[in-house]
Amino acid sequence: MYMNVIYRFMMVSDIVGAVKFWKEIEGLGPTKADSPEDLSYHLIRNPNLNFVAVAEDQLIGTVLGGFDGRRGYVYHLAVDKNYRKKDVAKKLMNLCFESFRKMNVEKCHMLVFKDNYGAHDFYKKIGCKLREDVVLFTKEFK
Repeated sequence: MYMNVIYRFMMVSDIVGAVKFWKEIEGLGPTKADSPEDLSYHLIRNPNLNFVAVAEDQLIGTVLGGFDGRRGYVYHLAVDKNYRKKDVAKKLMNLCFESFRKMNVEKCHMLVFKDNYGAHDFYKKIGCKLREDVVLFTKEFK
């Protein structure tokens, strides 16, 4: 069952299903910035950085990549609980990282909730380091 996973670029037609999927994933926090309009713009602005994993016509994984012209950013890495520990997340991240490398991006940041320890462990396992020297501030305009 786990071997028939298809990995591909995220398309606009995936957005509604992805938002529904994210709402079901513990440790993920979709916001009003995850509207179909905003996500469509994100896909257009960041082609080749956003991926989905699909098994038996069901969305089972996502990762959003973004590039601000200087650094890469990863958002909404999510895998269905039935497909975890099957390398789905690792494959999604490798696709995203490889796209960043092709763009000559030298550094990528992953945004993770402070109490999402499963994500912390995963990112450490794939060679990312926890930054304890920075604090994230947010300013909302909407």
